[in-house]
Amino acid sequence: MPVPVRALGGVAALLFAATALQVFAGRSLTPLSEPLPFFAYPVFVLTLFGWAWWCRRPAPRT
Repeated sequence: MPVPVRALGGVAALLFAATALQVFAGRSLTPLSEPLPFFAYPVFVLTLFGWAWWCRRPAPRT
């Protein structure tokens, strides 16, 4: 997996972990709550696009 895709995945994981901590603390959140998870979803989508690109790219020639 390319480093930028892994980095995006790590950032998405941190944002969703922060969101989970807020939910466990009793804060009521929706997907449009700012700043989290409002910014977590776009980063997650970019990670999924990067993963799909990596899976669909042509195999390297040897």
